Amino acid sequence: MFPSRHCRSRVVLVSLVFLSLASALPAYIDELNEEQVGEAYTLGQRHDQDVAKFFKAYEKTFPSMAGTLRVSRLAIRTPYYSVVFNSFERGSIYPMSQARTDYAAHPYPFLAVVTVNIPFANQFSVDEISKPESRFWQQFRIGLTENAFIAPRHMKSYPLYSVGTNYSSITGAEMLLDYDVRDVASRPVTVTVTGPDGQPLSAEFDLDSLK
Repeated sequence: MFPSRHCRSRVVLVSLVFLSLASALPAYIDELNEEQVGEAYTLGQRHDQDVAKFFKAYEKTFPSMAGTLRVSRLAIRTPYYSVVFNSFERGSIYPMSQARTDYAAHPYPFLAVVTVNIPFANQFSVDEISKPESRFWQQFRIGLTENAFIAPRHMKSYPLYSVGTNYSSITGAEMLLDYDVRDVASRPVTVTVTGPDGQPLSAEFDLDSLK
């Protein structure tokens, strides 16, 4: 026995409504389920052009200027991005089950990442770079905005090194601002940094098209 024309119409209508709602769902995912962690993990394991394109969409680079303390990159890291990145970095020795366990134990935050080029070797000490109250940090004003300013929960920074034959020197720093994932919505978000030269640099990332 076949369904009536009326019933078939209702099925088609319900399917169209479902597809419409699915396509309208926000791309940015603040809290991942096991299936989404698995999907991100699988992408990170590929090590191909698709994953390279994925990473590139989450950052913007700026030209460096000789002899100046300057921002060279602005980026964001969503929880989904962090799963992809960890899978990519650790490779095949990192099983999907461990990726799911790691995320369940410590869900990833939303991060704004600012990479700074330091022109003179060891111009700042590791201690100065690491402490947000130091003279290094005081030279930068960093903001994350959607419709309004979003305050970070934590800030930290790590030195970046250039490794030579017999020595290594500090050539840059990576500044990380940690945000509650629930404070960020699926809409365009802007990272803005004003450095020592007083010139603001901005990068907008559309979280409607990024995960």
